[in-house]
Amino acid sequence: MTLERTVLSPSDIEEMVARVAEELRLTLAEVERPVFVGVMKGAYIWMADLLRALDRDVEMDYIDVSSYVGTASTGRITIQRDVHTDLKGRTVVLLDEVIDTGLTLRYLKDDFIQRGAKRVYVAVAVDKREHPTDGGIRPDFVGAKVPNEFLVGYGMDYEEHFRSLKAVRVLSTSD
Repeated sequence: MTLERTVLSPSDIEEMVARVAEELRLTLAEVERPVFVGVMKGAYIWMADLLRALDRDVEMDYIDVSSYVGTASTGRITIQRDVHTDLKGRTVVLLDEVIDTGLTLRYLKDDFIQRGAKRVYVAVAVDKREHPTDGGIRPDFVGAKVPNEFLVGYGMDYEEHFRSLKAVRVLSTSD
């Protein structure tokens, strides 16, 4: 494994967090105490940065799902830890660090709506897809459009490695 070029520097990340927080602030201005749900483990840094930048009272929860083994999607969603917050009638912001196939976020958005959420917004740190509607879902908030390469850092990992890098980097697994 080799860490290759930097796709997003720490200052790029800081700027995207500030921009998305402002977009969320405007969109949620009339919403009393929205629920932010982070998709773990990857969303934890994005969620913390975004909520601090948003600087308003929100409820937060998280859901732990899996759909990957190594670098490949299995095509199946398995919920490891479900949200504990009642979503019925609530405005939810679903946070994930990356969208690539769209499978997980499409599944979770549909599931939250079925649970009675009034509205579900999707906010991703990075979008790796070629087209904005690939996977049948269009995030409402996107931090950055990035190349469709295997990325690590800022919550993204390779078999639990590199998740805490301060930058987003390309990882080569061909060594």
